[in-house]
Amino acid sequence: MGKLWQNFLVNIKREKLLAVSNLVIMTVTFLVLGMFLNIVTLSQTALRSLEEQAQLTVFFKDEFLEDQILNMKLELEKDERIMEIKYVSKEDAYRIFTEINKDQPVLLESISKNILPASLEIKTKELSDLSGLVSELEGGEGVEEVKFYKDVIDRFISWSSAVYVIGLVLAILFVVVSYSVVVVTIRLTISSKGSELEVLKLVGASDKYVKAPLVFQGTLFGFISAFVSSVLLSLLSWGGVSSGILPSKVAFFFISGAKLETVVYIIVLVLVLLLSGILLGFVGSSVAVKKYLKY
Repeated sequence: MGKLWQNFLVNIKREKLLAVSNLVIMTVTFLVLGMFLNIVTLSQTALRSLEEQAQLTVFFKDEFLEDQILNMKLELEKDERIMEIKYVSKEDAYRIFTEINKDQPVLLESISKNILPASLEIKTKELSDLSGLVSELEGGEGVEEVKFYKDVIDRFISWSSAVYVIGLVLAILFVVVSYSVVVVTIRLTISSKGSELEVLKLVGASDKYVKAPLVFQGTLFGFISAFVSSVLLSLLSWGGVSSGILPSKVAFFFISGAKLETVVYIIVLVLVLLLSGILLGFVGSSVAVKKYLKY
């Protein structure tokens, strides 16, 4: 191990500019990859929160009696798509309206509880189920209006999809660039040490002995770059949690419905980036050694 480290330092001194460029590009790659994973995670968290809060409200005509509304509620509760359904009477609606507009006495004087309709507030397990329920409930017996802020939800889903695509494309692009940089770096190292490597082979050095330092160099480049980006992302994420910008729990996109403490998620992110860095460096350097070292 000491010999591998010594060879790595020698190679760095010989090609300082190339080594720095390599580390910078790979660090940027893992920063982009980490930010992409963060964006996906935060988007999933926001979407999960939106799913938990999004609802449609069914307002009923005055002549539709409370017993009839409650019977409809019992029927709707049998629907597997529905997560929660709540009955809001005229009295409840008036109390809520009064609480919201308590600073506007003139408005409250002009409103009585008989004006506000009774309603059912419905939440579904999936956002996509809300649109279907709206179509089924509109025009139903006793139904005056169905409120559902579809445009807001659709806009959020479209924005999330666009972010996923852009982030994924950027992450893949930078991974390809970093892979190419690792290959080029090892190729130049092989070229600059050509005579030295030939001498090692002539004196009986095994292929493994000759190739190991080159693969170690690429792998270490990947690890260092991933480590630096992990530290930066961890500091930013921890700062976001401490300041309240980021939530204390985030949706874990690998497991449906699961949420992780943000601190635990940061640890998982660091491990993913470090493993990705080691893998990228190892694969890139191994391919370069096999392709450009002609023995």
